[in-house]
Amino acid sequence: MLSQVKKIFEMVTEMFAASPSEKDSVAAVLENVKSEIREIRANIDAVNDSDVLDMYIYRLKAAEAQYRHLLKMAKENNSKQKIG
Repeated sequence: MLSQVKKIFEMVTEMFAASPSEKDSVAAVLENVKSEIREIRANIDAVNDSDVLDMYIYRLKAAEAQYRHLLKMAKENNSKQKIG
């Protein structure tokens, strides 16, 4: 169980450390995260094992947090572009 938690923590850390590059707009990354959230939710519906279900729930929470973070970035970038 500890190794699963460690893997999830590493995954979340990587997700937040990876900021969109110049060629990837925040909007494109948002779409990828939305797609990932839909995929995770579909997987949750098909899971029978409680440990696997826990893993998907942690992944879902991480993806939702990443989505909220990216939305904030998009709003900030949008307001900066209007000002500048």
